[in-house]
Amino acid sequence: MRYIVDSNSFITPHRGYSPIDVARSLWSKISALASEHKIYSLDKVKEELYLHDDELKEWMKANMPSDYFLSSDHAEVITKLQEIIAWADSHTFYTPKAKQKFLRMDKADIYLVAFAAVAPEEWTIVSMERPAPRNAGEIKLPDACAKFGVRCLMLQDMFREMEESY
Repeated sequence: MRYIVDSNSFITPHRGYSPIDVARSLWSKISALASEHKIYSLDKVKEELYLHDDELKEWMKANMPSDYFLSSDHAEVITKLQEIIAWADSHTFYTPKAKQKFLRMDKADIYLVAFAAVAPEEWTIVSMERPAPRNAGEIKLPDACAKFGVRCLMLQDMFREMEESY
């Protein structure tokens, strides 16, 4: 099993309870797991992380291997994107605003689901989002993952599953 990490699994700890300058062991562990090719992310996540010139962006540039961010530009991923778009567009439960937000092509969520859905037996998405299947106002990443047969878990659950600590 390989893990593909959402931007909020970096942003939430960094801006909240585990900033880079305080929780060095967490960030060292993340870098080590990436170097060992146990965790990856996508080019679209990189775009989100690099929007701000901050300590997190500089840390990512300095500490993550060059092959950490995988390309989402593959025919199989594009095909899955089309399936996900059709699912969201035709879904009568979610509000138009929820659909519009989830389907933004400049955000990583839809690409993460599409990428992992190509080979769901190989990939687990790591995100700080929690499922909210009864929330018509937002399509949450874990809910879209569930629809397309992709596992999605929280960062701390990834560490537990990998039997890693920091």
